[in-house]
Amino acid sequence: MIEFDASKISWQDQYKLMVGSVTPRPIALVTTLGADGPNAAPFSFFNAVGSDPAMLMFSVGEKAEGAKDTVRNIRELPEFVVHIVSDAIREQMNVCAVDYPPGVNEIGKAGLTAVPSSKVRPPRIAEAPVAMECRLMQIVDLGRKPYHVVFGEVVHFHYHDGIVNERFHVDVGRINPIGRLAGKGGYTRITDRFEMPRIPYGKGSAGE
Repeated sequence: MIEFDASKISWQDQYKLMVGSVTPRPIALVTTLGADGPNAAPFSFFNAVGSDPAMLMFSVGEKAEGAKDTVRNIRELPEFVVHIVSDAIREQMNVCAVDYPPGVNEIGKAGLTAVPSSKVRPPRIAEAPVAMECRLMQIVDLGRKPYHVVFGEVVHFHYHDGIVNERFHVDVGRINPIGRLAGKGGYTRITDRFEMPRIPYGKGSAGE
């Protein structure tokens, strides 16, 4: 085994260990609305939190000059839309990741289509197979850099046709999401899947 004392290595090296170990990570393409107009940015420190109510979280670091547009916009207007990034829109997502100055509309730069949301004011992206409209629950500031962990309640779901059946089961193959790996250009697809049913308690135990 090789091991590291976190207190004795730099945050840059801790970052490399984290993104190389916690993987693959889903990608949230988040749209917000602020004084400079709409903004779209991807985040891979992202996941579901719970389902009663439906809740999401994503973590946003800071730029050298301070808070990123996403966090600044959400503090001004506590609503946002989280989109799942499919393989079909990976190139457009990558354009949205560019560190544009405030006032640049990443949605337009990427050639994506902004359409009105149903319950929140920031627009959603028509090309994304899944869009979840959210209202801010809380922003928690953590760490020395710091990181802004955004928690949102999902108030409206959008899916492209054919993804969800009448029992609310989602066909992940039709979403065809990509995940983030370590490195500046590391991504993965879900092209190799398998099922492993959960073992009921008491089954398969010694002596049974």
